[in-house]
Amino acid sequence: MWRAAARAIPISSAGPGAARLGETEDGALYIEWRRELQLVISPSNDRIAVICSAAKLEFVPTVLVGIGLGLLLHRRGVTCLHGSVVSVNGRTIALLGDSGAGKSTAAAALVAAGGTLVSDDIAALLASGDAFSVARGCTNARLGAAASSRIVGTGPSLATAPWIEKLLWDVSDRDLSLSLPDPHLDALYLLGQAADGDSVAVTPLPPARALPRLVNCWYPQGFTRLLTQARFDALRAVAARVPMFEIHYPRRWDMLPALTAALGA
Repeated sequence: MWRAAARAIPISSAGPGAARLGETEDGALYIEWRRELQLVISPSNDRIAVICSAAKLEFVPTVLVGIGLGLLLHRRGVTCLHGSVVSVNGRTIALLGDSGAGKSTAAAALVAAGGTLVSDDIAALLASGDAFSVARGCTNARLGAAASSRIVGTGPSLATAPWIEKLLWDVSDRDLSLSLPDPHLDALYLLGQAADGDSVAVTPLPPARALPRLVNCWYPQGFTRLLTQARFDALRAVAARVPMFEIHYPRRWDMLPALTAALGA
């Protein structure tokens, strides 16, 4: 049955249906879209209950592995960033940026060049001494039709993710290392605004400049009321320990090889 909030949590949501966030009397956290779809995270943070109308059933997988998983990880104290993570040529990198910046497209191009997709959409960072590792997550690269045609080709028939209307390129069969430890995070790359010309510019960001950019990439996005001092301090640790770079390149398909080369492929 639908859960009611004992405490509403204001959020800024640009997504369809203007989501509502709240906590129940027993300490569960829920997010709801117009009484059509509701995710309820248990007080013990060990399960997510889904309540939805029949009309919204097809949206459940997309929402569950996105904002649902992001909120669950947040409740467990895991630092998450909005981005895609790829292991390529012995390095593991996270590609960060605003929605539409090309994170999944760049990740898919790296996979096509021989890399392994560690996680798409959410980069869950786990502290490991003075460094960070990245938890393995969703291995469906979310691509627009043009990116899919350029990178994947016209051979395979790809499923479509409802709501976000992206094609899902399942690359899980390429990854034979799921039994291995979570990979060490070597670098963060922020995909900045499009550049003119014919080159890829990579600029190192010192921790003081990296931190506000990490705050902008913090996941779940739009839920700034959940960004407590403890979460801010965790982002500060990431900025101090993981090298971060800002990358600008012309948004043209012929620039993908140069982009993947700059990212280490």
